[in-house]
Amino acid sequence: MPKARHTQAELDALRSLTVPTIANALELFGVIPPNTGFCDSTMKCHFPELGLMLGYAVTARVSTDQPPSQARPAVFEPDYWRFVAAQPEPKVAVVQDIDYPPRGAMWGEWNSNVHKALGCVGMITEGAARDLDGVRKLGFHFFSTHILPTHGHGAFIDYGGAVRVAGLVVRTGDLLVADQHGVLFIPAEVPLLELARIGHEIDRLESEIFAYCQSPDFTVDGLAELDASVARRWPKPTGRDERALRTI
Repeated sequence: MPKARHTQAELDALRSLTVPTIANALELFGVIPPNTGFCDSTMKCHFPELGLMLGYAVTARVSTDQPPSQARPAVFEPDYWRFVAAQPEPKVAVVQDIDYPPRGAMWGEWNSNVHKALGCVGMITEGAARDLDGVRKLGFHFFSTHILPTHGHGAFIDYGGAVRVAGLVVRTGDLLVADQHGVLFIPAEVPLLELARIGHEIDRLESEIFAYCQSPDFTVDGLAELDASVARRWPKPTGRDERALRTI
């Protein structure tokens, strides 16, 4: 199995943060514009109670609307399983259904149990999910653009390449975080411990504003003064260059 890019401590540092806070902190590194790097709102989180999902992408494409006589040849699934098993943990299955809108749900109890056994903590699909109650009991994160009752003509057609899910291009090995707010890509050059430190500092500074807004002593002048103080103490961008911002 390839070695993960990050230590367990680096990954764990993000687990107490929400995706919006991570996104706020990520913006300060200037590696991607703040209007890119995430799935659009067609991607739905089905089990928000599971909290933050974090893992390295393992990509595949599936077809659900083409009968075997017309479809591209399906992959030999044991080969695909071995590929998934060989990737570093924690991992997230990221799957694009090439038939859109999907005509079947490749992701239910079957594939969730299989992929959890292969080391995946959840899945993200521009496609459909089903068997929600059973998968919820499994504790397996589920993100999809659709929910359908049948598996259709479901088949894996390739794996390991770039996929597009809800507007985000994902490659095997990409680090993703996701929760009830959506799915976010973290570029490889971002140091996770520093990202987490900045995220916690942003949360602390924002909490000052929130507490003052809820105080019986609130005034507009007081808010303006506190806002200026928070702005002076806000974490500073590191090496930001608008001309060199990376795009997804």
